[in-house]
Amino acid sequence: MKIMKHYTLYGFVAIAMVFVSCQADKKDYTSFVKDAAGYHVISSGDVDLDKQYPVWADQLGNTPSDVDPCDPNGYNQVEGKSTFMQMFSPLMNMITNSDVHQIVGTYPSEYKGQPIMLSGNMYVPKSKKCKGLIMACHYTYAALCESPSQGPTLSALLATKGYAVVDADYVGFGVTYQMVHPYLDKAATGRAVADFGRLARPFLEANGYTFETDDIYIFGYSQGGHAAVATQEFIESHPDYLKDLPITRVLCGGGPYDPMVTYEVAKKTDVIGFPAVVPMFLQGTIYANDLNDPSLTMPITEADFLSDEMLKEDRYKVWLNSKAYTMDQVNLLMKGIGCGKFSTILRPEAMDENYPQNKILFQKLKENATTGFCPKSPMFIFHSKGDDVVTFENAEILQKRFRELGADESKIEYDYGNYGSHRSGLLKFHIKVLGMLK
Repeated sequence: MKIMKHYTLYGFVAIAMVFVSCQADKKDYTSFVKDAAGYHVISSGDVDLDKQYPVWADQLGNTPSDVDPCDPNGYNQVEGKSTFMQMFSPLMNMITNSDVHQIVGTYPSEYKGQPIMLSGNMYVPKSKKCKGLIMACHYTYAALCESPSQGPTLSALLATKGYAVVDADYVGFGVTYQMVHPYLDKAATGRAVADFGRLARPFLEANGYTFETDDIYIFGYSQGGHAAVATQEFIESHPDYLKDLPITRVLCGGGPYDPMVTYEVAKKTDVIGFPAVVPMFLQGTIYANDLNDPSLTMPITEADFLSDEMLKEDRYKVWLNSKAYTMDQVNLLMKGIGCGKFSTILRPEAMDENYPQNKILFQKLKENATTGFCPKSPMFIFHSKGDDVVTFENAEILQKRFRELGADESKIEYDYGNYGSHRSGLLKFHIKVLGMLK
């Protein structure tokens, strides 16, 4: 049995090795929306995509002007440059070189009630024959170079099964990299993914692609698991979207579905698998909700929560908002200044649940839970009981809340096994999903 399991894993890696050296030139973006002139390519010189949305003056760190934020390895000498995605990058390039074509482009969406232009990557069969559509939601990253529009992610593996896969850049990456990423903001992320998925089939059909079925899947792991359920909730609560995107099945794994539960476990154990997600969530929540607006009764800033070591010389802003450091690099930098535990990342007063500013933060944590709706679409929910990054309690509370809300559990398959760490679970989840796709 163990031998078979090893062969399965090696088979996954072998598939990956056949899949990625066709990384496209990313100087130009395809417009995924048809205008009077039809579909066309937007040259980076034709429109200043970086400034198409206001940039808050205080959100960016002091990024050296002579550094390319797409090249974290040339940006600093921090150890741990091989993030999970970087380890698989050569394999991914070989994969896309065999059967899959990439189309990088921009599309309109909405953020905080204002129109915004976002970007993403489509992975499509070179045969132009698609079995169906998969809306992929990526996991957490911090560097611009890791975003879908800059190169293939593991979601591209799904295209090797003959599906058209759309992989959206979330707000704060791709063409909006100068903005703070609203980490785990379900409204922003669900809308972004749904808007990309909604225009994918019309765009592809207009360019000679055909679809064998009307199947539409939503897929994601880790942050992507939270995003997948957020996208499902957004679509199912908007009839016009549901008409265009009738969901066949949602495939989600290892997701922080309830940020408040994640917070409570981290506080109790004083352990945080990825230290970088703490400042990422704090600033993302503050900016996404304008909680630092001085006109508010109690405006809050990151300084109300982060330790002095994190605030010194705007360290967290440089590390996160330059978009030049990977998650592993930020984690190591934080541990290097003694901020590797939950209690050392936050100020002592911020660890008190009665801290006035926490009441505002906790409300936003609860609002961004994806456990407050009754799902209508079939789902596959995966989580490793030994997950060392996204606590297993997230999956338990999701199942409990769905049951309380009257979800049809005959449509939901739960797979909770001893699959090891968060990253081991990611591999297992991808293998399982690849086996499900016919």
